[in-house]
Amino acid sequence: AKETDVVLLELEDALNALSGSDPRKAQLIEFQYFGGLTTEEMSLATGTSVSTVGRELRFARAWLKDYLDKNV
Repeated sequence: AKETDVVLLELEDALNALSGSDPRKAQLIEFQYFGGLTTEEMSLATGTSVSTVGRELRFARAWLKDYLDKNV
């Protein structure tokens, strides 16, 4: 449980950092991982195309991985 808390705090820190530079990408990550939305649902919620959502999610996941690798 304590280890899970640490991971969640690190993820929250990473999402806050991403949100500071690109709020929509951070929102998409939250939609996917915490809301369980599909790419199509995220497209409707944000008013962007499915391909844009997919591209932005790929970028956001890579950004978060890089951030966590450097800061954990």
